[in-house]
Amino acid sequence: MNQKTLVIAVVAIIVVAAVVAGVYLATQGGGGATPTPSPSATPTVADATSLQFSVEITGGDAAGTYTFKAKNIGQSSMKIRIDISSGGVDLVYIVNGEKEKAWVYMSGTWTESDFATDWDAWGTTLTDYKESLADWTGTGDYTYTENGTTVRIYNITVNPSLADSLFETS
Repeated sequence: MNQKTLVIAVVAIIVVAAVVAGVYLATQGGGGATPTPSPSATPTVADATSLQFSVEITGGDAAGTYTFKAKNIGQSSMKIRIDISSGGVDLVYIVNGEKEKAWVYMSGTWTESDFATDWDAWGTTLTDYKESLADWTGTGDYTYTENGTTVRIYNITVNPSLADSLFETS
């Protein structure tokens, strides 16, 4: 093999190697192209700083429908609103950690309630529902049975934007 043939063979090998490498990189998302970032993971209930969901309880003393709205979860400024429909009675509880005040709306009237009692009761209830939703897949309803009572949690929204006015009396 003469020197000219050797140079042509080496150049051909380099060109083929470059083409093969270029095709490989192009099909693997490389080759200098900027990859498209994947969407961020759906936030979980456990990590939520705000939540909105409804609960339907069938059976037991607490039977009824409850709609929870909460923001600043896990902070001393946490705010919780619970709209309740049970046994033909409609109630609204607001527990505002920022103001350290609580109110209940019943029979068309807002009345101040005991903040410490409501903070403990509704804060614990919210925590219990958050723990129940630990296995929730991020879509649809979540239902479980406890002591003969069926609990369905639905319309679950993680980290909704909730207006401060929801946690004030009108």
